[in-house]
Amino acid sequence: MVPPANRFGSSEGAPDAELVRRFRDGDESAFGQIFKRHRRLVFGVLTPLLGPDPELEDVLQLTFVEVFRSLDRFEGRSKLSSWIARIALHVGFHHLRRRKSRPGEYQGDHGLEGVADRAANSDPSDVALRRELSEHVYDILGGMAPKKRAVFILNDLEGMPQEEIADAVGASVATVRTRLFYARREFWQKAHMDPVLSEYAVGARSDLKEVSGSEGEP
Repeated sequence: MVPPANRFGSSEGAPDAELVRRFRDGDESAFGQIFKRHRRLVFGVLTPLLGPDPELEDVLQLTFVEVFRSLDRFEGRSKLSSWIARIALHVGFHHLRRRKSRPGEYQGDHGLEGVADRAANSDPSDVALRRELSEHVYDILGGMAPKKRAVFILNDLEGMPQEEIADAVGASVATVRTRLFYARREFWQKAHMDPVLSEYAVGARSDLKEVSGSEGEP
């Protein structure tokens, strides 16, 4: 039996603006496509932002709940990806503040373990090394001021253009460049002094995204 045709048509491969329009017209499948398309971006933002957190997946889901609730207010003046990244940062930093106020509720490291296991293809030695490297990367990121941390994650780990980062963080491109300059300087100075990262710091910038775990989620 042939299923009935979707009156909205297929949303596979449709531009973001088309998906937003269909969602507003009542096509629930359009939001599913938005979720599938931008899940990796949200995961890539939240993983280095939160570090080893047992509630990483919950925060990711909460981000998309906020996207769902707010999508009718998306005006299209920025790219949907940068708008979603802004929401991910907002939800992520809110979670960090809550975690800081109640640290006993967030013990555990399986958020980091899951990233390391997926990225290392189950090779035990690679899993251990990547987990250790990730822990030290997260320690450095965790010590950064939030504004510097945000632009560093979006640019150096997610590869987002600076113009889109400006939309995501609500700042000018010049401000983003300034924050990124100081964030990079702080990160690599600390990486060179870190007993684990120091041997990888020279020439390792192209590998940082992989080490951070931001590519561990499809």
